[in-house]
Amino acid sequence: MYESLTSNNLHRSRLMNLRKIWLPKRPHKLTHKQRIALELRKLGVSEFAMYRMESRYLPTIIHDKEHLRGVVYGHCKVGFAMLVATDRRVIFFDKKPLFVNKDELTYDVVSGVSFSAAGLGSTVTLHTRVNDYTLRTFNRKCASTFVAYIESRRLEHLQGDARRAVTLL
Repeated sequence: MYESLTSNNLHRSRLMNLRKIWLPKRPHKLTHKQRIALELRKLGVSEFAMYRMESRYLPTIIHDKEHLRGVVYGHCKVGFAMLVATDRRVIFFDKKPLFVNKDELTYDVVSGVSFSAAGLGSTVTLHTRVNDYTLRTFNRKCASTFVAYIESRRLEHLQGDARRAVTLL
């Protein structure tokens, strides 16, 4: 019927009664690992994927002032892998117990992205000048967010090239 109170709640209620004021919770600063986990959850990463080796290894790759904008995880030729789009670069990596296969790409190298959905699964292919990275995933929300962000960055890059060409003329 009633929820049991924890010791922290009891202490706070006792202080509020003594002082007759409301005590706000103290804001705490998130650690780098917690911030990355929070950004992954906001992007729609499932609980299953949060426990994968790639998600747990991600904070070691991402810099302090770098933020996640899109993520796709799923199966590719080599097994389970993850594509991460940040505000500065795109990272493809595959983490296994004894090694890490990691490719870092700038948005200058990315030439496009394709998305196809059939049934429950969907396929995302990141086309670059170096290689094509294809992932099959079941998380369509993450895939569509990733594709939308990559396309928006490509449009920004193309508009920047057009501005530079006009200034050169």
